[in-house]
Amino acid sequence: MYNTNNNYNKFKLNDWIVMKAENFKLTFTLYFIVFGILITALSTLISYNIHTIDVKETIKRYAQEVSNSNINDTILPNIDKMNIIAMALAEDKVLLQYINAHDKTKIQELNNLFLTLTNSEKNIMQARYIDASGKEVIRVNRDNLQSLPYIVPKEKLQDKSLRDYFVATKKMSKQKIWHSNIDLNVENGKIEVPYRPTMRIAVPLFAKNEFAGIVIVNMLVEELFSAINASAIFNTFIIDKYGNYILHPDNQYSWNRYTGVKRGLYEDFPLNASEILSGKSEGENFFAYKLNDIIQNDDKAILVLQPKSETENSMKRNNIVTSIIVALLSILLSIPLAIYAASTPSKLQKKLHETNVELKRFAYIIDQYVITATTNLSGVITNVSMAFNKTSGYTKEELLNKKMNIIKHPDTPNNIFQNMWNTILEGKRWTGEIKNKAKNGETYWLDQTIIPIKNEKNEILSFMSVGTDITAKKRLEVLSVTDKLTNVFNRRKIDEILSLELEKSARYNRDLSLILIDIDHFKAVNDTFGHQVGDDVLINVASILRDNIRKIDFLGRFGGEEFIIICPETDKSGAFSLAEELRKSIEKHDFPLVKHMTISLGVTMYDQSSNDTETSLFKRCDAALYLAKDDGRNKVVYQ
Repeated sequence: MYNTNNNYNKFKLNDWIVMKAENFKLTFTLYFIVFGILITALSTLISYNIHTIDVKETIKRYAQEVSNSNINDTILPNIDKMNIIAMALAEDKVLLQYINAHDKTKIQELNNLFLTLTNSEKNIMQARYIDASGKEVIRVNRDNLQSLPYIVPKEKLQDKSLRDYFVATKKMSKQKIWHSNIDLNVENGKIEVPYRPTMRIAVPLFAKNEFAGIVIVNMLVEELFSAINASAIFNTFIIDKYGNYILHPDNQYSWNRYTGVKRGLYEDFPLNASEILSGKSEGENFFAYKLNDIIQNDDKAILVLQPKSETENSMKRNNIVTSIIVALLSILLSIPLAIYAASTPSKLQKKLHETNVELKRFAYIIDQYVITATTNLSGVITNVSMAFNKTSGYTKEELLNKKMNIIKHPDTPNNIFQNMWNTILEGKRWTGEIKNKAKNGETYWLDQTIIPIKNEKNEILSFMSVGTDITAKKRLEVLSVTDKLTNVFNRRKIDEILSLELEKSARYNRDLSLILIDIDHFKAVNDTFGHQVGDDVLINVASILRDNIRKIDFLGRFGGEEFIIICPETDKSGAFSLAEELRKSIEKHDFPLVKHMTISLGVTMYDQSSNDTETSLFKRCDAALYLAKDDGRNKVVYQ
C-alpha cells in the first residue's frame, strides 16, 4: 500500500511539473507577445522619428542637389563664360595693337571683333571699349534676346568717365575682373519695363604699364534667373547683403531695392532673416549659400532655398502611413516570433553569448590592427587604439589628453587642417591623406577618415578618426615620378605635367613657357674625371636649378645631361629672364674637381593661335637650344 501511494504521489509530482512547464511556456509566450507589442509601439515611434529626420535629411539632400545645380551648373558656367569673353576681348591682339599704336585703321577690325563676340552669346546686351579718358570708342548693342547685335555709330558714342564701372575698373590692376551689382537696366533715366536685370563685367586695359581704358560687357541675367527659379521642391530667393530681393519666387517682389516695393527678407523669413544675413548656411526653414566667390560684387549675394510647404507635408503624410503599416505588420509578426522565442530561450541565450564573444574578439582585432583615435571638440585625444600607438611610436599614456597635433608633420599645409576642421565642425565626414610625424621623427602617411559622433539632437559630441597606413604607397608614388639620381621629376612625370599645363593654357588663355637646358661639354667631364664626378655635376646642377626657380615652376630631367623647366603663367620676357638667371647661377658655381661649368638654354612660349602641341613646343625649344649650342654655348636663345 505504501509503495502504491508513493508511486501515485510520484506521478502526481510529474504531472505538476509538466503542468508548471506548460504554464511557464504559456506565460512566457504571452509575455513575449505583450513585449512584442510594446517593442512594436516603441519601434514605430522611433521609426516615425527617424523618418521625420529622413524627411529633413531628404530635403537637405535635395537642397544640396538644387544648390549645386543652380550654382555649379547654371550660375558659375554663365559668369565664367562672361568673364572669359570679357578677358578675351581685353587680351585680343587687334585691341592691344590699337591701344599701343593708336592705329585708327583698326577701328573696323575692332568693331567686327566686338560684334562677333556679342553675336556668339545672346545674353550679351552690350559690349564696349572705353578709352583712358572715359570715352566710348567701340559699342555694340543688342535690343532684346531675339534681335541681332549692331554697331553703334560714332556720333552716338558717349563719355562714361564718371560712371561707377569706369571709375572702379580704372583703379584695378592687370588681369583683374570687375563685377557690377546686378540691377535693372535704365534707359533715359528710367527703369526699363519689362525689367531687364543686368550685370556688367569689366576688365582694365594697359599699354606700357599705363592705364589705357576698359572693356565692359553687359550681361542680361533674365534667362539665368528663370533657370534658377524652376525648382518644384523649393522657393528660390537671391538676396543682397541688406536682405533686399534680387530674385523672388513671386516676380513682383524681385528688385525691390530699385522698384520701391515694400518687401524684404524679414517679411518672408521673420524668424530666420537675421541668421541668413549673419552667414548661417542652414536653419529650420532655409538653406543659404553665399555667391560672392562667383559673383564678385558689392551685392554679396546669397542664394536662399525655402522648402515648399506642400512638399514637406506630402513627405510627412507618407511617413505616417508607412509607420502605421509597419506597426500593423510588426504586431502580426510578433505573435509567431514570440511563440518561437519562448520555446527556444536557451538557444537564443547561447547565441547571444557567442555573439558577445565574437564582438569582443572583433573589438580586440580592431584595437590591434586598425589605426583609430577619438578626440573631443577641441582636438584633445580621449582614446586611441593599440595600432595607433604602434604607428605613431607613442604610448597610450603619452597621447591621452594631448592635442592631435602631437603627430602633425611640419610639411603638412595648414589649409588641409583648416579644411578638415571646417568640414567636421559642420557635422560632415572628412576623408583625405595626411602626412604625420612619429615620436622618433620618422614620417608616415595615413589615408584618414574623420567622423563626427553625434547625439540624438544631432549635436556633435566628439570625433572619431579611422586611418590606414599608406606610407609604402606614398614612397612608391614619389619614386615613380622622381629621377633617381637628381631627385627631380623624371621624364614620364614632366610629360604628364606639360600635357596638363597645356590644357590649362588653352582653356583659360594663359601664358606658358618652356626652358630646355643642356650642360655644356658634359661628355668631357665623364671622359676626364669619370662617371661618378659626372653624376655629382648632374646632382649639383639639378640642385642649383631647383633653388632658383619659382614654386609654381616644374623641374625635370629630360634625359642624359638635359633638364627641362615648365613655367606656367610666364610670358617670353619672364621665361627669358629666368633662363638668364639660371645660366649665371651655373656659370659662377664652383663645382668640386671640375670647377667651372656652363649650360646652354633654349626658351619658347606656348602660342595658342597656332594650336601648339607638346610635340611642337618641344621641337621649337630643342631648336632654340641647338642654336644656343651652335652659337658658342653658355647662352640663352628664344625661338
